[in-house]
Order: sequence, then structure tokens, then C-alpha cells
Amino acid sequence: MSEKVDNDRDLSRFRPVVTESDNVKATRFLGLCKSCGQCVEKCPVDAISWDEEELGMLGEPAITIDMDKCIGCEMCEQICPDSAIEILNRRTEAAMNQEESTEEK
Repeated sequence: MSEKVDNDRDLSRFRPVVTESDNVKATRFLGLCKSCGQCVEKCPVDAISWDEEELGMLGEPAITIDMDKCIGCEMCEQICPDSAIEILNRRTEAAMNQEESTEEK
């Protein structure tokens, strides 16, 4: 039984970590994050920092995203060489859906 618990703990770092605000949904894949820091450096609003508790793929601190600061610009997703971040900007999605429904009429 304890072996299963240990296996679940080991595999938990491969599960996505999702944080959300009204306008942005951020998904971090800690098992892919190599803690390179490119997203921390390039974030235009300093919403990304090093996590004190979560570890990335190589056992270094992973990143965390402050959803109060995040504007959903997707710069982190675009700059990440390991595809460890996925950003969904709900404002952009809503605008695109509205535009599509207008075109259909």
C-alpha cells in the first residue's frame, strides 16, 4: 500500500497545476519545467516568480504565477522552451467567439 502512495507522490509532478482568475487560466506542467527562468525574465508585469515549495523536472524550484498580476499576454507560454506553461486568456477567447458569431449572421 505504501508503495502505491509513493508512486502517486512521484507521479504528482507530472499532473498539471491549474490556477485561474476571472480573465486568465494558467496551467503549469511541473514535470516539464527545467527551471530555466526565461519566463521569469520575460514576463512584462513580473507575475512569474520562483515557487518556494514546488520543484521542476530537475529538482530545482519551479515557477509560480501570481494571478492578480497576470494579464494573459501569453509571453511565458511562447518563450518557454519546454512547453511547461499554457495560458488561456478568456477575454481574447470571448472576443474571438463574438467575432465568429457575428460573421455567421
